[in-house]
Amino acid sequence: MEISSVPLTGLGSEEAATRRSWRARFRSLLRPTNWSVAPDAGRVPAGIHALLWLWLLAFDFLKLINPVSGLTHVPTTPAEWQPLLTLLGRLALEDLAAATLFYLTWRWLIPRTLARAQVIQYLLLATLLVTPYALVIGEITYHTSPKKGGRSTYQVTETAPGQKKPITTVVKPSKSAITEEWMRVLAAGFVGVFIVGSSSALRITGDYVRGQRNRREQERQQLLTELAMLKTQINPHFLFNTLNNIYSLTSRKSDKAPEAVLRLAEIMRYLLYESSTDTVPLSRELAHLNAFLDLQRLRLPASAPDAIRLDISGASPDCAQPIAPLLLLPLVENAFKHGDLAARPVAVHIVLELAADGLIRFSVLNYVADPDAARDLPKQPGGVGLVNLHRRLELLYSGRYTLEVQTPPGQHKVTLTLQS
Repeated sequence: MEISSVPLTGLGSEEAATRRSWRARFRSLLRPTNWSVAPDAGRVPAGIHALLWLWLLAFDFLKLINPVSGLTHVPTTPAEWQPLLTLLGRLALEDLAAATLFYLTWRWLIPRTLARAQVIQYLLLATLLVTPYALVIGEITYHTSPKKGGRSTYQVTETAPGQKKPITTVVKPSKSAITEEWMRVLAAGFVGVFIVGSSSALRITGDYVRGQRNRREQERQQLLTELAMLKTQINPHFLFNTLNNIYSLTSRKSDKAPEAVLRLAEIMRYLLYESSTDTVPLSRELAHLNAFLDLQRLRLPASAPDAIRLDISGASPDCAQPIAPLLLLPLVENAFKHGDLAARPVAVHIVLELAADGLIRFSVLNYVADPDAARDLPKQPGGVGLVNLHRRLELLYSGRYTLEVQTPPGQHKVTLTLQS
């Protein structure tokens, strides 16, 4: 007769699955959550390890002072060594229990509760951790203490008044012994609360500092990314405006068009290869600005070479004063884009002053054709240059710059002041 073993196998599989699921749930309960994105966020730093064990050993040393100072000579027999060995064993157990409580709080309790903003659960689980610690350590310290008032029964022999024979009385433990035992448990509980609180405070402080550091680094990376994006916007914007100018020259079949293309190539070389750093010497920025002005002069008739004027004071040709690259160009571009280049004797007047303390004052004055053009910064389709400039100034010179716009009749003047 054949007996099928399927039901037995099925029962075993269900039991094994139940056992595995119970173990899985238990492991998931003990597994700390990822409080921080850093891979080593749950690790205890070496400095915390050292601080914990120095603290424990310092307390052990204080507890050993009285017993060791009471010795009249170095112990030589096992009976003389026994009290010290008992005390050392008790201190080792206390240190092991304290370290376990500390590390459980750090690696498991904090990530599972406070990391999820569950304060009530933190208090409950902390109580569950401190209670067995207090009971175990309190019992150990009480039973290994040489001063257990009234814990063991003892005999007292004395002669009562009026009696000739002494009477022996057996004294049993008094209620004060029970009180002393619970006082030791309570004292151990306070120590446990202190350990849990210290571990929590150190872990929370460390994670807060790490989070602040990560947040600052993320903000710095975002600013660098935004600055890089803003800088990449300058090149197409400048190229678009310059190509319009070259187109106007070629449409008139001007002989200046080839020279304009060469000037554009020089400027693009600076944009691509020399302006990739955070700052450049002021002399290099001025050389680039002069190249741009030479390119714009090609748009003017030969009879007006001085219509574009650049005055520089306080800055030598090799001035090394640092400045963010391509910061002055948008203001100059704006003057040529919206100004009246037919104005005489000066259509665009640019002034740069470098003070002895590093203060840079840069102003651009241009004339406008319409009499009602007195307004704020011109707002036309596009406008990438000035919007870009405002954002770069906020990122690079926050609190260290001023940008003033003056609009007298028929004129438009922008003054940018930069503090080093």
